[in-house]
Amino acid sequence: MALVYRWRKAHGLEYRNEVPNLVEKRLAEGWSTSKVVAIAAKTAVPVAAAAAPPHDVIDDAPPTRDELERKAAELRIKVDKRWSDKTLAERIEDALKG
Repeated sequence: MALVYRWRKAHGLEYRNEVPNLVEKRLAEGWSTSKVVAIAAKTAVPVAAAAAPPHDVIDDAPPTRDELERKAAELRIKVDKRWSDKTLAERIEDALKG
C-alpha cells in the first residue's frame, strides 16, 4: 500500500492508500506520492522548479579534497595523506590520460 495525495480547491488536501499496481495510474491522474508536492500544486509553483538553481550558474571552483579523494578511490589510486591537493589532482589526471 502507498499513500498518494492531491490538492483540490473544493476539498483541500486529499489522500488515498492505494495498492501498488494503481499508484502509477493515480500519478498519471495528477496525484503525488509527496504531501509537499500536492500542497505546492495549490499555489501552482512546481516544487522542482522552485528548488532548481539558475541555469547560468557556472561551478568553476576547484574540487575539494574530499572530491579528489573520492575520484582517486574510484580510479583505484593509492593516496598518501601527505600529498597536496595539487599533487593528488595531477595523479588523477595522469590516471585518466592513460
